[in-house]
Amino acid sequence: MKTTFWNLNTNNNVATLTLNNPEEKINKLTPENLTELSSILDQLSTQPSIQALIIQSAKPDMFIAGADINEIQNITQPLEALEKAKAGQAVFQKLHLLPFPTIAAIDGPCLGGGLELALACSHRIASDNAKTQLGLPEVSLGILPGFGGTQRLPKLIGLENALDLIVTGKSVDGPKAEKLGLVDKCVNHSFFTTELQRFTEKVITNPKKKSPINYKNKLQFVLNETWLGKQLILVLAKKQLLKKTKGLYPAPLAILHLLKQTLRSPLSIGLEKEAEEFAKLAIGSTSKNLIHLFFNQETLKKYTGLSTPQTSKPIHKTGVVGAGLMGAGIAWSLADSGFSVRLKDTEWPFISKGYASAKTIYDQLLKIKKRSPSQVSLGLNKISGTLDYSGFQNIDMVFEAIVEDIAVKKALFIELERQVTNSTIIASNTSSLSIDEMASGLQHPERFIGMHFFSPVNRMPLVEIIAGKKTSPETIATTVELAKKLKKTPIVVQNSPGFLVNRILIPYVMEAIRLHQEGIDAESLDKLAERFGMPVGPLTLADEVGLDVGYKVAHILHKAFGSRMELPASFEKIMTLPELRGKKTHMGFYLYAPNKKKPNPKMTHILHEFKEWPLPKPNDCIDRLILLMVNEMARCLEEKIIESPMHADMAMILGTGFPPFRGGICRYADQRGIKQVVQRLEELAKLYGQRFEPCPYLVSLATNNTSFYQ
Repeated sequence: MKTTFWNLNTNNNVATLTLNNPEEKINKLTPENLTELSSILDQLSTQPSIQALIIQSAKPDMFIAGADINEIQNITQPLEALEKAKAGQAVFQKLHLLPFPTIAAIDGPCLGGGLELALACSHRIASDNAKTQLGLPEVSLGILPGFGGTQRLPKLIGLENALDLIVTGKSVDGPKAEKLGLVDKCVNHSFFTTELQRFTEKVITNPKKKSPINYKNKLQFVLNETWLGKQLILVLAKKQLLKKTKGLYPAPLAILHLLKQTLRSPLSIGLEKEAEEFAKLAIGSTSKNLIHLFFNQETLKKYTGLSTPQTSKPIHKTGVVGAGLMGAGIAWSLADSGFSVRLKDTEWPFISKGYASAKTIYDQLLKIKKRSPSQVSLGLNKISGTLDYSGFQNIDMVFEAIVEDIAVKKALFIELERQVTNSTIIASNTSSLSIDEMASGLQHPERFIGMHFFSPVNRMPLVEIIAGKKTSPETIATTVELAKKLKKTPIVVQNSPGFLVNRILIPYVMEAIRLHQEGIDAESLDKLAERFGMPVGPLTLADEVGLDVGYKVAHILHKAFGSRMELPASFEKIMTLPELRGKKTHMGFYLYAPNKKKPNPKMTHILHEFKEWPLPKPNDCIDRLILLMVNEMARCLEEKIIESPMHADMAMILGTGFPPFRGGICRYADQRGIKQVVQRLEELAKLYGQRFEPCPYLVSLATNNTSFYQ
């Protein structure tokens, strides 16, 4: 029997149902192939000769990557969402009720709706293929599993383990899935077909359902198998969740609420309530924003940074000049991605410290089992040190990560150019200095580029790629491609003071200092920003980056953009006191002791010396912080510093932690309403100064009744 998506074959009373989305690289569940599946299951249920059903994929290294996200994005009415969830549940319930064993043959991604289909089967076998991942990532899209996942998974692996997957959205590989009991067996990828046949024969011989969950100890059994134990798990999970998300993401809380409601419910009632919760979330703004970001991420995977195709050059050997925190982080990232790295500094203790920093990153990953001992050993062995330029004569790309001083950097680049080949790409990790000026003394400026990593390098996913006027397309393409190989998200921005992220972020921090100066205490101010969704408050951020670092960048922006970027008077006074440099000196806006942080009374006293305004209105504080960034982003778009609102939003989310549930800074402004944003900025300008005057581009959007995303 042939269908558009499913191919059904029967051999020796074993039916094999093979999915292949014909025009897609991946298999995903759509209304069309679910309808076909439903029809096939109806037919199979009437065939008494069938002894087992295998569900597999025709695509190599692929099972089912999930449901069609476009379907969720397009839902606007709760009834529509409810009907879609119930339709999917009904199909999987037919699978669940078939009168013979059903086996999900998982070799590749098995995510979202794909795992829910597998959970509806009586048995599951997975491969140890590196591409095999099982998970329910719906929470990352602002929804919950709606095809039975929230109800079937806890029954299979226990509430505690199920929560760990459903609430976080994380996935597990084949061996881990077997350990959890998520699959019955994990087998070698190379022998998957043979092992599947053997597994099927055993299932036919002994079709008994999976044995009870094998808990590690009696406490785990009590927690997962008693009503009071489950209640305790949910209470503790909610406490941890609120600490992590501050209650700003509705989906994880909805999952906990749903599971609490359905602990004692039969499957039919559980599915009904699951569909209802799914419907509420699917039409919410958080879900729409997170799905919007998902599509942005998918677009960026194909991003080259150029309007026309350009071949990149291969990179194998690399060098890093400067073994400080950033240089060591870059060296680690290169080595971890398989590149050999020559790390240079002026003294061996500096190199030793840089090597130790890379090892610390690996030690952390080893502890949480994100790297194996062999991977750690391999990565560290790829880093070698030198005090001169030995080994630099045959490298393909070199990264500069020294002090943020234009004269020092220019001198280094002139010296460095003499040590490498004419084709070696030279990248500066500058956070704000002009790429064109740094390249002005070079004989080959076409191979010079800015590659601004964010700290800490091992955690921050964004890299700003800054092309100078003479940077060649090949250099841009190669740098973008390398960033992707480092598992970073590269975004090309134009050469302008502060580039993009710092140009937006520094005014936000400076405004926070003004608010503190006007009488808002540090903790209250930081909590305001955190309640908006920022990962940390602006004053904590300033301390973490280093007040001296922020001061340098702020001065560059002030020099470039004039009065709207003027530094608060109190900040100049702060910088006369060398002990006030933030977390690295244990004293900034806060005092830092081991595992303890409290407001710094000395800083508060200094700031209040400069108080000129009455205590600001509470409702004004968050708008002063956020709308100032919106206004500056509008200028950056008008000046073509960044290609599009989509790139702007992704840069701010990945580079600053701007709350993903708001969709990005431009999408936030669009959803609030550009006219309202302009009106609010005009009000703030009258109250607090001309820096809030809405820029012409923002005013034109409001006048034309359009938005960033049009």
